[in-house]
Amino acid sequence: MANKSYVAGLDIGNGYVKAEVSGKPGFSYQSMVAYVTSMQDIKTKEADAAPVIQDIYNQMFASFDTPIVKNSVKRLFGRRGLLSGMPLEMFDVNSHMSKASADLSSILVLGTMAGRVLQDYWEKTGKLPKDLLKADCRISLALPIDEYKSHKDAYADKFMKYKHMVTIHNFEEPVRVELTFSNADVMAEGESAQYGIIYEGEPLMNAMLADVRAMGEPLEGITASDVLSCQNSIGVDIGEGTVNFPVFVNGVFSPESSSTMPQGYGHVLERAVGRLQAEGSPFKTRKELSEFLQREPSKLARRRYDHANEIVKEEIVAFAEAVKMSFVGVMNKIGGFTEVVYVYGGGATPVQRELHQRLIDAMHDFNEFQPVLYLDSSYSRKLNCRGLLRVAESHAARDAQTANGGKK
Repeated sequence: MANKSYVAGLDIGNGYVKAEVSGKPGFSYQSMVAYVTSMQDIKTKEADAAPVIQDIYNQMFASFDTPIVKNSVKRLFGRRGLLSGMPLEMFDVNSHMSKASADLSSILVLGTMAGRVLQDYWEKTGKLPKDLLKADCRISLALPIDEYKSHKDAYADKFMKYKHMVTIHNFEEPVRVELTFSNADVMAEGESAQYGIIYEGEPLMNAMLADVRAMGEPLEGITASDVLSCQNSIGVDIGEGTVNFPVFVNGVFSPESSSTMPQGYGHVLERAVGRLQAEGSPFKTRKELSEFLQREPSKLARRRYDHANEIVKEEIVAFAEAVKMSFVGVMNKIGGFTEVVYVYGGGATPVQRELHQRLIDAMHDFNEFQPVLYLDSSYSRKLNCRGLLRVAESHAARDAQTANGGKK
């Protein structure tokens, strides 16, 4: 099959992969896989393949033949991997290894693109492919700010340097997908979210302004367009492994003023799991706890749910105080230039009750009354991804125009 081209924004978070590929609706799944050294699985027949392909990121059983994945052990993705009882490979939020160097980053990028290629083929043909599928990819990725400063080039190069084979083993005949990457942009986490905020425009901004006014900040006469025109901002991007503080000065990302706090919402969950285990709880990982708390419990599980939730809330208090202190450190460096603060990220919503007022109070301590705008959860998790896609699309359009001799 001839090469098909894809453009994607991929936010490979410590907690979740958030992705948008070639104009399709965005999707997310847990940033983990399960190792499979031996398994007697039942292969799916083509007649039954539709629901598996539709939910491929929670079903995929794949192996990888590429220099950027160190071994060819098969992996189970998403919810199927989490519930398999097999050893999990997930990002260690306490590790000092860069995400750019971790095998899991490569596995999740390649698995995401291969899954989308298979879905696309199925949508067009209603059949499983018999021959090798080939795809050329243009992607944008993000790294925590401190890692971005030293690893961005190596992270991009490892995808562009090789061809990568992904084999999907869910079906009676394996599906093979060959991926090449003609371009890989790497941005700083939070930098891409800023572009996402601009893209979402006034509807998002009006929602944030209404929220902060409800907390007693009047902001008389300030409109959504006023805020969108601001050129000097601080972001507070709360992820599972880190909190990033991207700084924009005169509309340009400032790496030297930006920083990373090496804790995230995942540390809240890790500490909560430790306390629950000490009480005899069966939770083994933060992933299991996160999955449990995201689903409405049955009446039989309600007491356990409420107790786990209470412990997480207690840990959030200490985390919110640590984020506030790191924010104060950023303000001490560049606070006089700041016009607006944005708070977002996959971990932002669970900590909003404790964190939002602390950040507003910190601004007042500096005798600053610029708005601290907290993104609604419906936007927050996907914001970096949305910005990454916009960058990938703009670079693809620029290169296409150059290849066409500058003609539009």
